[in-house]
Amino acid sequence: MIPHETEAPPDEGRLIREIRAGREELFEYFVRQYQRKITRIAYRFLRDEGEADCAAQESFLRAYQSLGDFREGAAFETWLTRICINWCKDRLKRRRLVLYFHQGPRRENEESEEPQELAVNPDPSPERRAAGREIRDRLRQAMGALSPRQRSIFVMKHFEEMSIPEIAEVTGLDAGTIKSHLFRAAQKMRERLSDFRA
Repeated sequence: MIPHETEAPPDEGRLIREIRAGREELFEYFVRQYQRKITRIAYRFLRDEGEADCAAQESFLRAYQSLGDFREGAAFETWLTRICINWCKDRLKRRRLVLYFHQGPRRENEESEEPQELAVNPDPSPERRAAGREIRDRLRQAMGALSPRQRSIFVMKHFEEMSIPEIAEVTGLDAGTIKSHLFRAAQKMRERLSDFRA
């Protein structure tokens, strides 16, 4: 039987062993458990809901097809996150996209696509809307100055609130290298925003 969310968390290692042994239907647990998070991570990179959904589906497919390579004792969530991020990076390279900080360019008069939790005021004044657009534009420009690796690490740390060890597990980089990338990213952001007053 596939575990339900209301039940005690299952032993994911045991589930993977059973899937490898032929109980493919149990993979549905991982899809239910991590679909929203993986889609959210993909959206942070791709800034397109349709492509984020596609990236999530592709990530689960690749994870399922590569279960034989999954290292016993590792965290499935971390492994799946790495698959998703790598897929998104490849997609961004092909499209030569720039990763935006909060939101990509928006056509004039288009409704905001930001998540609800980012909207401090549900009915902001024209002045607040103008200030918000200026902030987004300046942050977007600042993020554009970061290297792809700096951007991806920055997103994991400050959007997904991943710890340094978690980022290290996903990227394969050591903690010192990750901290160095974060430090350089912060420096570049400060330089680009030094004359900006929100």
